[in-house]
Amino acid sequence: MRMLDEFTAALGEIAADGGWVFWSLIGLAFGIGFSLLSIRHSLKSPDAPHLTSTQWRQLLTKPTSDRDLLNLLRRQIKESQRESQLMEIEQRIFSVMKRRITFAFILIGTAPLVGLLGTVTGMSSTFNGMARNSSTTQTDVIAEGISEALITTQTGLVICVPSFIICSILWVKYRQMRDSFLTIEASLKTNN
Repeated sequence: MRMLDEFTAALGEIAADGGWVFWSLIGLAFGIGFSLLSIRHSLKSPDAPHLTSTQWRQLLTKPTSDRDLLNLLRRQIKESQRESQLMEIEQRIFSVMKRRITFAFILIGTAPLVGLLGTVTGMSSTFNGMARNSSTTQTDVIAEGISEALITTQTGLVICVPSFIICSILWVKYRQMRDSFLTIEASLKTNN
């Protein structure tokens, strides 16, 4: 319990020093996290007709090793409509996933820019405080502005770098599944 109280106190201090931009970054971090989790879920549970989600996942991870599933899929798809049904399956599995990955990369790329915005607002506060004659010392005003600038910049990078790595790993898994589907599609078209 004490550790949670200390964490909450430290987060409160950082948030107070980081200003409104810090809270924007926290909101962005939750959005990125939600995007990454939804991509992971889509990779784990592909949704398409003719097979269950588990069967699709199994087939897309090892397309050449599971002949029984491939034959089941071949029987499920009518030969006369094979082209259109394969296109529908491809759309159902990959189109949403690709849009989510693109959206996640955009959100991730935004984090350092929002952190940079915090740098600008922090430096602006510093210069405004230096220009005013106030009861607080100029050293305090400069320290507060620089603190805001550094906290937001650091937070933006801390959000961006690990998120980018995770999203890149998910992108590689997406590409592997896509390549597997192309192998399945070629196998079904040759009627082997």
